[in-house]
Amino acid sequence: MTITISNDPATSRRTSGEAARSVAGQLTRSPILIATVGLFLLSWLIAPGSVSRSSIDSLLPFAAILAITAIGQTLVVMLKGIDLSVPGMMTMGALVSTQFAAKNSDNVPLALAVVALIAVAVGLVNGLVIAVFSVTPLVATLAMNALLLGAALAYSGGTPTRAPQSVSDFALDKTFGVSNTVWLSVLLVVVVALATKRTVWGRRLVAVGANESAAKIAGVRVVSLKVSGYVAAALCYSGAGVLLAGYISTPNTNVGNQYLLPAIAAVVVGGTALNGGRGKILGTAIGALFLSQLTQLVLSLGAPSSTQLLIQAAVIAVAVGLQSVQGKSVLGRLAPSRPKRKQPA
Repeated sequence: MTITISNDPATSRRTSGEAARSVAGQLTRSPILIATVGLFLLSWLIAPGSVSRSSIDSLLPFAAILAITAIGQTLVVMLKGIDLSVPGMMTMGALVSTQFAAKNSDNVPLALAVVALIAVAVGLVNGLVIAVFSVTPLVATLAMNALLLGAALAYSGGTPTRAPQSVSDFALDKTFGVSNTVWLSVLLVVVVALATKRTVWGRRLVAVGANESAAKIAGVRVVSLKVSGYVAAALCYSGAGVLLAGYISTPNTNVGNQYLLPAIAAVVVGGTALNGGRGKILGTAIGALFLSQLTQLVLSLGAPSSTQLLIQAAVIAVAVGLQSVQGKSVLGRLAPSRPKRKQPA
């Protein structure tokens, strides 16, 4: 077999041009990326302070924590579900990691192991209840959220405890000028994106979310796959809770409440459809950055905090509406055209 390598400048120019067009095509197919760039430009024009170096430094860690949470939610949405246990799992992760470590001579590895075991147990219960007993994800995860919040309150006694110094140091320190929390979220985005696109597990996850009945006929173990999805999501929420505890130092029993709606909004604006199937992990991460900057812009303009919820709800409504319009247009193009009937003479 002979391999020929061309050194023709014209060929090189054509290859470079094709690569540039490919990148440009990917950018135009990512509305959330364009919207995020536009939002930062708008912020620079009307509220320059919201895009200053100090503002960006304070924004990125919280955007990273939201991205980690939203990635877990994306996995559930890909399975045609919705997870309302986000606040409870984040709160449990934050409180257990701080108080368990404090009660055990700041044994952080043991505390993290306990948090991970709790997350796995929560994911198992959620997945089994939904997949085996056919309970609606909304109901099952809402009940789990109430259980987790009650357990967190009982465990902590309602008293905040300072996070272990090593966890706070990791969450607050920077590597190459960027917060460690941001680097961790980037790593998670890469790993989950590759897992959902390049592995058998990811392809089966998409298949189950798109058409569960067809996946069963094809031999996919739907129950175990759904359970694994909910377990992975719970691990994301608990990890985000631990990082949040380290960043704010003294988490309370309401620490996870503010992340439920933004996590769902990040999934939707990132381009993942709520009817299951393919998910956009990178889009979700960019959506988290978009929502974080949007909130910062609103607050810098002097709007009340209650405006955040209204804006988040409006963003979700607009994103779902656009997805619905795009879906109908795609179906319209795919539908076979019917021949026109001749009118009788």
